[in-house]
Amino acid sequence: MEGDVGGSQETVKLMAKDDGLGFIKHLINREIPDATDGLTKLRLWQNQIQPMFQVLTHPRVIDSNVLEQEVAAICNFIQGVGGKRMRTLFDFILDLLKAPSTMSAAGDDQYGISTCELSLSVLSTMVDCNTSNIVNDNFGQIVEKFGHIVQDADNSSNEFSKLQAQKFLQYLRRRLGVGDALAEAKAGKKAPVTRAEFVMKRDLPGRLSADGPRHDNDSENICDITILPTHQEITSTRSEYLPTTDPSSFHLPGIQGRLDREFRLLREDTVGQLRDAVGLQLETMRNPRRKHDQNRNTLRTYAYEQASVIDVYFNRGLELLVQFRQPSSKKSIQQRRDWWGHSKRLQPGGLVCILSENGSVLFCVVSDSTIVLDDRRRNAGDQGENEETTRKPSLADDEAFAYVRLNLAETRPNDIGQALRWFQDFGPKQQRGLVEFPRVLLASFQHTLMALQQMSRKSNVPFDDLLAPIERKPQLDTTVVGPPQYTTKPQFFFNLTCLTNDKTELRHSPRAPLDPTTLSSHSSLDPTQSSALLNTLSRRLALIQGPPGTGKSFTGEKIIKALLANKQQAGLGPILCVCYTNHALDQLLVHLKRDGVKIIRIGSRSQSEELEDLNIRVVARGAERTKAEKASQWQQREARDECERSITKTLQEIAACQGPNTIRNYLATSHPQQCNALFGTEDEEGQWERQKHQRPKPGQLLKQWLRGGPQGNSPPRDISILSNADVWGLTNSERARLFSFWLKEIRDPLIADIIRKYKSYEGAKNEVEKVSRDVDLRCLHEADVVGVTTTGLARNIDLLQKLRCKVMLCEEAGEVLEAHTLTALLPSVEQAILIGDHLQLRPQVLNYELESVSRQGAKYRLDMSLFERLISPLYDDDLRLPYDTLETQRRMHPSVSELIRSTLYPSLEDGGVVAQYPEVRGVKRRLFWLHHESLEDQVAQPDPTSTSHTNTFEIEMTIAFVQHLVRQGLYDAEDIAVITPYLGQLHRLRREMSSLFEISFNDRDLEELEAFDADKAANENVLIQPNKPPVVKKTLLKSIRLATVDNFQGEEAKVVVVSLVRSNNANKCGFLSTSNRINVLLSRAQHGMYLIGNANTYKHVDMWAKVLGIFAKNGNLGNALELRCPRHPNPVQPLLVSKADDFLRVAPEGGCILRCDRRLSCGHACINRCHSETLHSAVKCLEPCQRLKKGCQHPCRKRCGETCKPKCDEYLRDLNITLACGHNISSAVCWQAQDPSTIVCQQVVKKTVPGCEHTVEVPCCVPVDTDSYRCVKMCLDPQPCGHSCQSPCYICKERKEGKITTINHGICKHECGRKYTTCRHSCREVCHGEAPCPLCKVPCEVRCSHSKCSKKCHEPCVPCAEQTCMSSCPHTQCDMPCAAPCNWVPCSKRCEKTLSCGHQCPSVCGETCPDVKYCQTCCSEDIKSTQVDFIMLMEYHEIDLNEDPCIFPDCGHFKTMTNMDGVMDMKAHYEISAEGYPTALTNASEPFSMDEVKVCTICRGSLRNIARYGRIVRRAMLDEATKKFVAWSNIEYAKLANNLLDIQERISKTPVLPATPQPPQSNKKTLATGRLKPLLAVREWLGMKRYKEAFDLWNQINVFIGQVRREEQPLQRVKDFVQHAAQQRKLQGAFAFDETRIQNKAYLQACSLSLRCDILIFSDFMAVWEELRMCRSKLQLSFSKQMEDCEMLAQRAMATKHPRQETEAHVYYAQFCAFSRAFTLYNDQSSDKTKECVEKLRKGAEEHLTVARELVAKYGSQTQGLTAEIEAAEKSLRDNVFYAAVSAEEMRAVYQAMAREFSGTGHWYTCQNGHPFTVGECGMPMERAMCPECGAPVGGAHHAPAEGVRRAEDIETLARGIERMGIN
Repeated sequence: MEGDVGGSQETVKLMAKDDGLGFIKHLINREIPDATDGLTKLRLWQNQIQPMFQVLTHPRVIDSNVLEQEVAAICNFIQGVGGKRMRTLFDFILDLLKAPSTMSAAGDDQYGISTCELSLSVLSTMVDCNTSNIVNDNFGQIVEKFGHIVQDADNSSNEFSKLQAQKFLQYLRRRLGVGDALAEAKAGKKAPVTRAEFVMKRDLPGRLSADGPRHDNDSENICDITILPTHQEITSTRSEYLPTTDPSSFHLPGIQGRLDREFRLLREDTVGQLRDAVGLQLETMRNPRRKHDQNRNTLRTYAYEQASVIDVYFNRGLELLVQFRQPSSKKSIQQRRDWWGHSKRLQPGGLVCILSENGSVLFCVVSDSTIVLDDRRRNAGDQGENEETTRKPSLADDEAFAYVRLNLAETRPNDIGQALRWFQDFGPKQQRGLVEFPRVLLASFQHTLMALQQMSRKSNVPFDDLLAPIERKPQLDTTVVGPPQYTTKPQFFFNLTCLTNDKTELRHSPRAPLDPTTLSSHSSLDPTQSSALLNTLSRRLALIQGPPGTGKSFTGEKIIKALLANKQQAGLGPILCVCYTNHALDQLLVHLKRDGVKIIRIGSRSQSEELEDLNIRVVARGAERTKAEKASQWQQREARDECERSITKTLQEIAACQGPNTIRNYLATSHPQQCNALFGTEDEEGQWERQKHQRPKPGQLLKQWLRGGPQGNSPPRDISILSNADVWGLTNSERARLFSFWLKEIRDPLIADIIRKYKSYEGAKNEVEKVSRDVDLRCLHEADVVGVTTTGLARNIDLLQKLRCKVMLCEEAGEVLEAHTLTALLPSVEQAILIGDHLQLRPQVLNYELESVSRQGAKYRLDMSLFERLISPLYDDDLRLPYDTLETQRRMHPSVSELIRSTLYPSLEDGGVVAQYPEVRGVKRRLFWLHHESLEDQVAQPDPTSTSHTNTFEIEMTIAFVQHLVRQGLYDAEDIAVITPYLGQLHRLRREMSSLFEISFNDRDLEELEAFDADKAANENVLIQPNKPPVVKKTLLKSIRLATVDNFQGEEAKVVVVSLVRSNNANKCGFLSTSNRINVLLSRAQHGMYLIGNANTYKHVDMWAKVLGIFAKNGNLGNALELRCPRHPNPVQPLLVSKADDFLRVAPEGGCILRCDRRLSCGHACINRCHSETLHSAVKCLEPCQRLKKGCQHPCRKRCGETCKPKCDEYLRDLNITLACGHNISSAVCWQAQDPSTIVCQQVVKKTVPGCEHTVEVPCCVPVDTDSYRCVKMCLDPQPCGHSCQSPCYICKERKEGKITTINHGICKHECGRKYTTCRHSCREVCHGEAPCPLCKVPCEVRCSHSKCSKKCHEPCVPCAEQTCMSSCPHTQCDMPCAAPCNWVPCSKRCEKTLSCGHQCPSVCGETCPDVKYCQTCCSEDIKSTQVDFIMLMEYHEIDLNEDPCIFPDCGHFKTMTNMDGVMDMKAHYEISAEGYPTALTNASEPFSMDEVKVCTICRGSLRNIARYGRIVRRAMLDEATKKFVAWSNIEYAKLANNLLDIQERISKTPVLPATPQPPQSNKKTLATGRLKPLLAVREWLGMKRYKEAFDLWNQINVFIGQVRREEQPLQRVKDFVQHAAQQRKLQGAFAFDETRIQNKAYLQACSLSLRCDILIFSDFMAVWEELRMCRSKLQLSFSKQMEDCEMLAQRAMATKHPRQETEAHVYYAQFCAFSRAFTLYNDQSSDKTKECVEKLRKGAEEHLTVARELVAKYGSQTQGLTAEIEAAEKSLRDNVFYAAVSAEEMRAVYQAMAREFSGTGHWYTCQNGHPFTVGECGMPMERAMCPECGAPVGGAHHAPAEGVRRAEDIETLARGIERMGIN
């Protein structure tokens, strides 16, 4: 068993299997009965029974969680049925011990006590494995027989085995006593009358109370009490049973009574406040207007309204998503986020309670998954993402509600059921609230209370005879405490050599104690410490009192060191070190670690970095698992995960339990008749149908049923009647009741299922944790010391109980509640060492009514620690245990220690060098009470919202005094401490000190700094300057330590400044009225202490009165504190300060008012006031530096106080230095001139970079042939998209040894640059490959002399409507409107105007005169030499302007008129004279007749300002506008069509409301006619906003129809302008164009879409009408106008060759016929006229559908998706069924293809029918294709167009020309 762990585990597993159990059965049933002689019995014991017992009781076996089931199986098998097999086995052992012939079985022990010990150990294991043994008579009889043998063995020499046997026997008798108690409780039902009278006076708990239990959580047994309060407990009006300090009044004797008392008081201190807070909130919810006593509860709470559980998850436990009203009034998300963050509310781990007004409560813990703000929303905020799709519920996201995730505090079945019932609540609506208990952590008390329950259940507490003796009698003397059991082994002694300084061998044992003086003489321990250590080693329960500064921690560490030195001999195992706080535990463990002790810390709250890798979690993570552990862990994890999946699935079912499908399935099984009535019957295909209604939506009829039914006044019938009644005959209230019953029937089994599964989940989860605990246990066994806090111990008590620690040491035991100390007393502990001081701080208690100092709490004294109770018992019959007091203090100067020596510790001695402590620098006295009478702030200015106390005078005085101390330059940050009793004062001091800065020495050692500086100076050949101590600037807060009195226990400082705060006329001193806190406050200082406070407020307290007497006696009490200057100790006037400003007056810099008389390190005099060396070192001398540079003798240019530069930086000129590279330099700084090799050549040279071969210009010093050189030249490599790479070369290419090894150009970031075909711009987006270019988004540049276009470039422009054209000159002018091409013949004469210089204009008549700088006479030589005639190559000054004037465009370049006319190809548009001048127009103004329009040949700039070319410009602008109109109208149509599909989908998903009476008709008369009339009639008849979106879209479509009419198109507008001008001014010119150029497609599409919108509304209305017509009035609708529009659309589409719109018109006509048929039949089915009308509608529809089918067959690709529309129309005519035939996705694809038709870039074509279309970048169609509009062939093979197809030069070429001209 001591070998491999895995092997021992496998051995026990084999014993628990059939073969191993068979061996045990054979042993007991066969071999034991057959053993008759003594020798056989002895061999049977030694060879079989004893080894089996040793295996079963081995710590490695019984402490293993992996083997727990196997050990239980073996023990239960040994017991057998009814205990028969157990009786046989142990009778054999008892008989063996009695028989004289077998007495040798005990070996050297003639009494057989070791055999008894082993047998009793097995029996203890058996009772733990099977609790039923406590009521088994056979078991009890066997135990008592072993008890007689142990009792008879008093004289046995084997003391250790005897004590072990007694320990096991005591445990067994306790467990059997519980069984006896159970039997007695069952027998006795009624207490005696006398006891009832006595109990009635004391009002005992539970059934022992005369009035019966107070509530359902009131029990006489604490094991039956739940930790958190129940509903009855919260609402109970009776006071809880709280045991007093008198043990005789306990209702249970001994240790049971003590555990009961500590449990109840600790629970009242923690849970009791929660109970009262929840009860108060519950009263507030029930009676919000009633004023409640807020003083009933002292616990701070936050309440949140309208709480509801809206979802439940399973994430390693149930997690509730709770919604509640947002408490923050902040409007913006950021403000709410800041509010939640700063308020620290609902922090993970915090305790909350959900409560309902009916009294139900549910305690929860805030989950770690609770978030303040969804990060995805925060990141998406700037990107405009949809919040609803990305938002997670959080505290701050929503303005109205906040969301928190909660875990159940206790996972009891009732709590799980309550949470799930609240999640799916079907009863009456209950008001619920959420109460938060800030800073209350459930883990801080829950585990301790549970540990106390466990201890009470097993009653296995060591030292119970000392802690809570059953027999009580007056104690005159101190009780003798025996030695630890492990010291009773024969020949045992402690070897204390490890404690000696001279390696002297010292021995100590309880039987032969060592003299304390001997130990102190050979060690560093003083006599009292030596005595305490030796007495501790000799007592099983040792108490050490350590007054302040006496070395409690030091003594404890020495005790641990001594125990560890004897660990193997004593068989101790790890020593358990327990502390109340994490800080104290860290301090102890760090000291032990530094002393070489092998430690492990349990708990994750450590603040020490040294202990991070020694945490049990870190250590166990690296430990190996055995094969059995791995297998078990894997199996249990699988089981846990399966349970989790199953629970998640059931939670989803609960979430959907109100869904119609769930209800239908339940009714189909449980109530089939009612199911049929509400959901119809199921057909053969599994579909649910109803006869009267087609295609019902799920749950639609169910909702109608719930809302229907008569509103009766009689109460609903019983549910048993309603379950079998006709559902349609029930009243409304009965329907609601029945429906609620159904939902509960669905929900409750699911909840029960989850509770059952959750139990399995927790079982599997615990099994997984047990395996991990085995590994933890193995790691802990390897440690010497295991450190844990009291809370951590309670949390891990199961693990630590199996560790079997024999020694437990508790530090600061006087601060630990007795409940926490009791939980640290593990069953295996044989020695407990409590070190503390009960005269210092007591344990912290939350409830003041339970403290010793309160009048009510004096009878409870919860703040009395076990340490104090054992040293100073309250009653005469309490045991008084011996303890040791450490009496030599080494902290305080005698004058300080006198304060506590004269009041609390009369025997306290001063040791060490405390008497030689130096005086406090800067103050005359080391101890002083500065008395003042300034009132505290709450008295001077009352603030009802403040819960703490502050004193402004003391804050100012404390800060000024601390500044004075810091300025002495002697004290480090750890040397000065400021302590105060109140948090309010602490916070204000912290805030003020954090903004004040002081100068102090750096932490760096001065000697190391001087050595470093000297070495640096020697290496750099610079002058060594006098060293100055390094000083730094720190905040005052970082220069001292600041803490409250309670948090400073155990700490010390050289100088302590105390702000007492309280100063009032009532002389209330608050916290500092108890001697414990006064003791701590007065014992922290080493060298000196200064108290600032009102002595009158404190002198009425006894201890303060004594302290004040000591202060006054020695002259240390006064109104002014005297300072002392260390440099001028004898001033003329004493330096007295009584307020903060006095420090500035008498000691402004920490010294005195005199001038500083010391020399600076540079030799100059200091000019400041007297100050410390620290401030003196910070003074910077401002005199000029007198030191010369070495090597050149140049003077230093800096100030004397500044550090000289190590090198001379004088700049030298007129040098002639040749560098190694061959270049010469003429100037350099001095230090480089001294050593030219340090000069880096900066001459720029050209070098070629190997690999990329780029030529770069770099400084000479830069090597370009290294791999590290980064070539910054542009890469310019071609990329697949066609662009050249614009990145620097080094980014794209990686070079190695002069070769390119890697090339990666990345994503092209070049601007796309492809030209738009609708304007002169190019695409400016980042390169997007083959994806189409987006629309041009720049502002439109079209303008004329009258106005400019304000639209985007891709939107169609409106031509200028002005009737006058600005093209004119004195000789002729254009009389066409501005938008029409000019009809004038431009003048070719020179302009007769003069420039401002007086010379004639050089331009052409009719053009704008150029700037004066272009005057041929006055212009500059550069302009004169400009070449303006490219034919004759003549310059400007050579031109005869009278013969050939110049043209001056806006771009600045100019040419002769003849040259520019040639460029513009004027002869193609005008008749030209022999001289080359235009004389007449050559043809009419036909659009698209130009081949090309030229631009400036130099810069390709715009020529649009030239009036001479107005005819060409206007025509190009018309072509451009037409092209934009085509593209824009196509895109707008696609948007509207997609909107129509979206609305169609939303309407189809909108449920139809149940049949209700028709709403009242509006009094407003509708005057609508035409197509709008039936639409408005439908809306009024329906009376709802179902079609609001559709009506809005209908209006938008009709607006679009108006925008694409013929009259709105550019060509038609210009024609109208010309005709209007002709009529008004009788023009001679005309504007002729081909009528086929007018674009009809957009108008036809818009008309078709408008009709389709009508059909959408009427199709849906037919289904709604079917549901509602039985309860509404008749409706007359006429669709004649719609049918007329359909016929008109078909005719126009046929005429313009648009087959798709023609087909749609025929289909829509048929659908309107179907609508008309349906209404005609409904209104009048009998008359012949009606039948004739219906038949006529049918035939008309069929005719149109026949035409539509023919068109679809002929134009398949153009009519995609319309076949299904035709079939739907046919079905509507045949079956009166109206629905959408084509899916929205299919139609959306069609519309998207249409939208892409004219977008982006490409070339424009027109088919033989005049329809425009575009082809990609190539410019010619590659494959034979058809026109997308009419199906005419448009493309041939190999980029050749088909016959009849021409490239739209009229659109494209002219537009391209405009681009080059800059015409827009």
